[in-house]
Amino acid sequence: MVAGGIALVVGAPLALGFQRLVGVETDGDGEEFDLENLTDTDVVTAMMEEFRQFSPGGAEALIDERDAYIAYRLVALREAGYDVVAVVGAGHRAGIQAYLDDPGTLPPQSSLTGRISGSRFSVYKLFGYLFTLGFGAFFVLLVLGGAQEAFLIRLFAAWFLVNGVIAAALAKLGGAHWPSALVGGGIAWLTSVNPLLAPGWFAGYVELRYIDVNIGDISTLNEIISDESAPIADIYRRLTEVPLFRLIAIVALTNVGSMIASFLFIGVVAPALFAEIGGTGEIVRLMLQGAENGLDLLLGLLP
Repeated sequence: MVAGGIALVVGAPLALGFQRLVGVETDGDGEEFDLENLTDTDVVTAMMEEFRQFSPGGAEALIDERDAYIAYRLVALREAGYDVVAVVGAGHRAGIQAYLDDPGTLPPQSSLTGRISGSRFSVYKLFGYLFTLGFGAFFVLLVLGGAQEAFLIRLFAAWFLVNGVIAAALAKLGGAHWPSALVGGGIAWLTSVNPLLAPGWFAGYVELRYIDVNIGDISTLNEIISDESAPIADIYRRLTEVPLFRLIAIVALTNVGSMIASFLFIGVVAPALFAEIGGTGEIVRLMLQGAENGLDLLLGLLP
């Protein structure tokens, strides 16, 4: 219900805004679309700009790179002496025309047909790798230091169970099949300490074995959201029958479950489970002491 409510709150204004933008008139008997407005230059430009602000990366991949790739082909045909009539979508017309008018602005073709071996430098990725490496090193030192082995086992078992149960439960609430929910829950303990990963990705990947998502789902979702006469409960039920909505809900709820579990573990579970030790502060102290002992042991092995 939470995911459905969020989707309705976000999706309904977008659908209504699009409806007004393209000039849709709705009455009790049905809908009438002004088809001329759909290809109007000002309307298309406005829609593209909205999309670019909402998702710059998506606009680059779905619009800019396609414009450049098509323009490359057209320029090549033109230079070969052919007269070409190209039929393209209204959203690509302006970008392609700009490249045809000034081919010198075209990006390197290699950047459109494939990535150069290796990946671009990213501060986010660097932070993620360093964080993951640091966590792994800390865990190894903790084990080497023998920081009360029973305490360490209980700590990580609790971390695994709390993350797994809550993430899997919310994935199941989103409509996931059991294998998808269990995979999301099983990986949640690791992804909760790795900013490069999210358990919802894994749950969603497994769920794709059971459902078929296609581009037509977007139109179906727009139709459902634009039904102003239907009660919210009925709209939510219909939304959950659309594979794309269910996939998004599963991914989102699995991630939310892992996030909730992390805060719950730190604020509630750990203090209650290890009250005899002295609470969260003492847990942190013991872990740091264990890691320090492990480091001393490791340094003592060096010549």
